[in-house]
Amino acid sequence: WQNWDISKSRAMDTLSAQATPAAIVAAAVRLGCRSVAFTYNDPVIFHEYARDVAAACRAKGIRTVAVSAGYVSEAARAEVFASYDAVNIDLKAFTEGFYRKRAGGHLQPVLDTLRWLATQDIWVEITTLIIPGLNDSPAEVRDLAEWVLEHMGPDVPLHFSAFHPDYKLTDVPRT
Repeated sequence: WQNWDISKSRAMDTLSAQATPAAIVAAAVRLGCRSVAFTYNDPVIFHEYARDVAAACRAKGIRTVAVSAGYVSEAARAEVFASYDAVNIDLKAFTEGFYRKRAGGHLQPVLDTLRWLATQDIWVEITTLIIPGLNDSPAEVRDLAEWVLEHMGPDVPLHFSAFHPDYKLTDVPRT
């Protein structure tokens, strides 16, 4: 729900023609960037482009970060995440009901991706947007944190972001 206006942009359709992998790397070098992040639209949906940009970045010593919903099949995980030095998974909630009703998906595939990432040589972080009344119960937050500790370890950063009313959730108060 946050950044919905950016994620719905059609500018990506034409931007990639101008933002070639070489152009992205050149801009990153010129600006002194140590990393390039793929975010707002899940890089899973433009995997080939992100992979090519990541390869160009690596050739110049620039690291890459994917911000993803983690909804990646077992068969595709190795290929999808091989391009990145770090991944931040947007764990939307810790209940199947939330995923089914609000995200139109399922929780288990995201947990499977997180478990798999924990076994790889890649930096992993998790971010959960706390939405009042929808995924903010003390029990759910505790269960989420305990799951991360048990299945990923104590060194995986878990971030909680504050919700603000926007897009289809204008009737929900701020976190």
